[in-house]
Amino acid sequence: MKEPMYSDMQYPYHRDQNGPTPLPPFVDEFDDIVSQLRWRLFDFCRIHHIVYAEMERWDQKLDQIPKEAMDYQSDQTMEDIKKIRLRQAVVDKDIENKRIASFSDQIMVVGLWAICEQFVSKTYRRAVSMMNNCEESSISVPYRWDQIKLRFSDIGIDIEGCENYQNADECRALNNAIKHDPLVSDKLAAYGYFESYEGKVLDSVPLEMQRYLNGISDFLGSLIERSNQATKA
Repeated sequence: MKEPMYSDMQYPYHRDQNGPTPLPPFVDEFDDIVSQLRWRLFDFCRIHHIVYAEMERWDQKLDQIPKEAMDYQSDQTMEDIKKIRLRQAVVDKDIENKRIASFSDQIMVVGLWAICEQFVSKTYRRAVSMMNNCEESSISVPYRWDQIKLRFSDIGIDIEGCENYQNADECRALNNAIKHDPLVSDKLAAYGYFESYEGKVLDSVPLEMQRYLNGISDFLGSLIERSNQATKA
């Protein structure tokens, strides 16, 4: 059974350091945005934990069923029929768990990218409002990613240079595939992890959820720090 995602406040300290970089503790006028992000990711990961805990509970129940309880010699006796039905129920539940895990991971990818877009917009508005001494509500943010990168470039920030950008960008591409065409297209296969899965249905592809969480968390933390520095230039 795979494990759920962990935010920077949740990642178990005793494990290998494969969790997200801690979000920046002091970023002046951006502190409230960092705090919102930290708790948003914490709560978001908790949803993933709850889903995985439920599946783990069922897996443990299935593991407790002795093999003898499902072994039968024929399908003639009532006892054999009960064993056949039990075996089928176990198989069905195992398939259901795998289906739920895949669906849950895909929904989490879409949610992660939604969080990313929200906090990219918050960060851009805060930076521009400080630079131009205007209200954040008066600042528009484009929806297209290429246009967003241009807007940040205009204020001296190279989005692609932010920490862990590659994993965040892969999350973006995967989000698009999930929402529009749940196959590993050539665009998605351009990312190394998906190269060997090209042409496959995404439901059959295991997703590295912690890597995507790390990508979004690290990228946003880095973008906020860079934006804070840009307002002081």
